[in-house]
Amino acid sequence: MDNYVYIVAGLPELTSGFENTGFDYAAVKESIMELLSEKDQQLVELMEEGFDENTLGADFYAKVSASKNRFIREYFDFDGRLRNLKVNYLAKRLGKNGEDFVVELPEADFEEEKQIQEILADADFVDREQRMDELKWEKASDIARMDYFNMNAILAFLVKAKTVQRWAELDPEKGEEMFKKLLEEIRDIR
Repeated sequence: MDNYVYIVAGLPELTSGFENTGFDYAAVKESIMELLSEKDQQLVELMEEGFDENTLGADFYAKVSASKNRFIREYFDFDGRLRNLKVNYLAKRLGKNGEDFVVELPEADFEEEKQIQEILADADFVDREQRMDELKWEKASDIARMDYFNMNAILAFLVKAKTVQRWAELDPEKGEEMFKKLLEEIRDIR
């Protein structure tokens, strides 16, 4: 069932303004899944694993790096490197060795590294998170730039839709509260 033209043509318009309310990622994803082949559904499920903090680790990144799908390989290579930079940044702030917590990835140039480090230096938590999500949004767009009516376009849309859902559920106060909780959890590890 290669209904890519039909599926992509029916996707709702998304913006990265982080102010969308009432957006239902699960409903949009389910309507897409109903139109995909089993093979493509498995790609979406693999991508969904990457949205779950509990599944991220060396095994996940090894699995996605072996994927035959270019979007999955490239997006999660970017994602893993971004997360490693965030881990190193947080560890350094807590006086820890970040290398103890990063996921080992193959050596490669990471063109967004400087930009991510600049974002991490932003003292405003909400602004920093929005800028990180904007960078992820841009990366998904870049990877699927020439993929108009194929599975990569659908995967890029779902990455963006997940971002919209995240910000529809959050507000600045909630984001600050979540950050404080994260710091408490990290401090408890010490």
